[in-house]
Amino acid sequence: MEKKPIKRSEEFKAFSRDHHFGLLFCWKIKQGLETSVEPERLGSYVDYFWLGHLREHFHIEESVLFDRFQDPVCIQAKKEHCTIMNQIEKIRGEERESQEAYEGLVKMLNNHIRYEERVVFPRLEQILPVSSLNEITQHLDSEHKDDFIDNYPDEFWVKPKNQSNV
Repeated sequence: MEKKPIKRSEEFKAFSRDHHFGLLFCWKIKQGLETSVEPERLGSYVDYFWLGHLREHFHIEESVLFDRFQDPVCIQAKKEHCTIMNQIEKIRGEERESQEAYEGLVKMLNNHIRYEERVVFPRLEQILPVSSLNEITQHLDSEHKDDFIDNYPDEFWVKPKNQSNV
């Protein structure tokens, strides 16, 4: 059976675009791990993505959604934000050299994005009145920046042309 893409309401499309960048981030880190990229290079990218995009994304989701709607799925999503932030802080600190720390981050963030897309957003789209959905749009219009542009200069995730796919 073919999986159909999730149809997202206008109110949540900005978050879903951000999630696309989050999934690309996970893929890039995973590629770096598979090709044994030095942990410092991975850590520098984690810093770049966290400071340039993910930290703000979490803040906006929390202020626009999770802090305003005390539904269990929002409470769970906010707890996951804390877990992910703690993992990033470990990588930015004492676990900079730990492959397991990067693998854990990729798994956590990937699962979290899937949870928001498959559980949180559909739930909120279903239970929130139109007035609340309109408020979300207004908040996003005032708080959400343009789409993130990932122009990180060290493309560690690109396999060298002379590397074979063995």
